[in-house]
Amino acid sequence: MIIDDLDIKLQEGKTEFIGDTINLGYYASFSTLDLLDNFNQLKFINCIFNGNLEIEGIKNQSLKLSFKECTFNGDITMSDLDIDYLHFINTKKINSIHIDGSFNRLRFNNKDIPLSGRIGIFATISKELNLDNLFLKTGMLDLSINNFLVTNKKESDYKKFYSTFKNSKIDNWENNNSYFGYVANFKEIEIFNELNFNDCKFNKSYFSLANFGKNTHFNDCKFYSYAGFEECKNIDNTILKISGCLFTSFPHFNNTELKHLYLTHCTFERKTSFDSLKVNSLKINQVTFLQGAYFDDIKIIQIKNCDRKTIRIIKQELQKAENKIDFNKFRNFELEAHYSELSFKENFKDTTILWATKWSSNFGSWTWAFWFTIISGLLWYSILYRIENSGSLNFEKTNDFFVGAFRFFLVTDFYNPLENDRTYLKHGWSWLIFILGKIFIAFGIYEMIQSFRKFKA
Repeated sequence: MIIDDLDIKLQEGKTEFIGDTINLGYYASFSTLDLLDNFNQLKFINCIFNGNLEIEGIKNQSLKLSFKECTFNGDITMSDLDIDYLHFINTKKINSIHIDGSFNRLRFNNKDIPLSGRIGIFATISKELNLDNLFLKTGMLDLSINNFLVTNKKESDYKKFYSTFKNSKIDNWENNNSYFGYVANFKEIEIFNELNFNDCKFNKSYFSLANFGKNTHFNDCKFYSYAGFEECKNIDNTILKISGCLFTSFPHFNNTELKHLYLTHCTFERKTSFDSLKVNSLKINQVTFLQGAYFDDIKIIQIKNCDRKTIRIIKQELQKAENKIDFNKFRNFELEAHYSELSFKENFKDTTILWATKWSSNFGSWTWAFWFTIISGLLWYSILYRIENSGSLNFEKTNDFFVGAFRFFLVTDFYNPLENDRTYLKHGWSWLIFILGKIFIAFGIYEMIQSFRKFKA
């Protein structure tokens, strides 16, 4: 049925519209329909709305307003409402939706039906906000829910309120000055571009298995209970930034994979877990872990992109947790980062020591130290052998060469390795090469032993 006079149909008491095409003209407003204050429900099922729809000023806390499988070819404005229930189910098309007012429940669900446009919800909700399976392929979702600055209410006034966004797929999403209730479920959400939370408050919040898209930013947010960020995986694209936030309970980032994680000016009041976190790069700046943090089995793919302060924080937390293996690994990372910051001109002593450590063990690799010891020892021994045999080489004495080499690798043996008798070298240049070789061998052995210390109980 084609309806050109929706207001008249409502005045006649019709509360259910099925399969109708509703022509609204320039706009249709329900604001003058006082009779809606006495309705208990108003349903639109599989209807097509042509034109802009405006609903405002309805004060009826018993009214349940629902739109199921509807198509909106114009903009929707719902303002200054005070009703029980507003529900959009499997909406087929939107341009722009603006919703503000007070509701007991507000739902917007359209699984497997991609929408394009803008959805703005600026509401006070006392029981349930349900955006599960919202599929906004292109456009913007803009939320401001239970803004205490506007409502002059407190968290205790929303004891029964919860929010859920499970399996939602959204292009761009802005959240400002929102309180998400005693439980907020963001499990398995998928963001195509950006997600921002500004000055938002959470109690129990679940973000596990979320795909945070290209950029996600939590700014000046407060988490008053458990915050779960486990197994959020998009290592190719996601940059997750958490700034100026307070975590008063137990946040978990276990088994999460991100392109970049940036923590700045945050306070974690309870134990925090980053176990098995995998990132391309990580930055921690002026962050306080009051009861410590777990970084067991953390993997930073591009560790050279991390600054020394970040590596030092992780190292200190690993030390507190008595994780000696990962502690020694990050200790070596810290030395490498420190070495990259130094110059021979400004700090010759430290730079020289770290330069020697780098080339002898690559800051903690026992295999590197082993081959450094073998190659450098053979090099200096070969020079010594050539000096002591300045004439033509006799390849029939190859066995003598290797026997002498084994003696040369004995750091405490200062006798001539080229002679069977216990005699000393007689040439000054030979002694110089001999001592340098012993120093390189000793240093290589020392670095190899140091590298093995990570496995010490």
